Amino acid sequence: MRLDEKWIRAHLPADCAGDSIDVFSRYYLDGLTVMSEGERGEADSVVYQAKSEEDLRYWQFDIICCFVGKADHSKIWRYYRDHAEDGKWFYIERRHYDYNAIEDPRLPGFESYLRNLKCGFPPDRWEKKVQEHIRLMNFWYSKPHWDYDREKLCFIEISDSREHDDRNDKTDEPRPGSIIKIID
Repeated sequence: MRLDEKWIRAHLPADCAGDSIDVFSRYYLDGLTVMSEGERGEADSVVYQAKSEEDLRYWQFDIICCFVGKADHSKIWRYYRDHAEDGKWFYIERRHYDYNAIEDPRLPGFESYLRNLKCGFPPDRWEKKVQEHIRLMNFWYSKPHWDYDREKLCFIEISDSREHDDRNDKTDEPRPGSIIKIID
């Protein structure tokens, strides 16, 4: 698929400007329509219908931002799942932490993705992506727990709400006796 590689590289953050952006190997263009090659004799399918060349460039930039850059895994979560016994989780708790929630593996990737997008997206388009990812982060919470700090470019906790499951509305937090170790 044809890429405006010069524009894309100019808008990627400096720390990932040299990363590979060849992520469209199974796609091709039919005018402004992005098509995916059919698998095992199936028909090709439409992946994205761009409205303009600019829209196509932003779509490509969006996809590339998912695959480039390094996620920041340095944040410290209060609770880490250690292991499960009889279908129940056992946890490690930290005395000092950045986030009071149980570790969510999506957060570092989401933060990296949104930081990358900020460099190339217009503010209104970027804000839509931020709102979409705030909704994704809050999906398993009964009241909003996460927001996004647009200056520091990271998620912040805004409530003491706990994760819940979709079947029984059981909160996902350590139950009495499930914390096996407390560390600094």
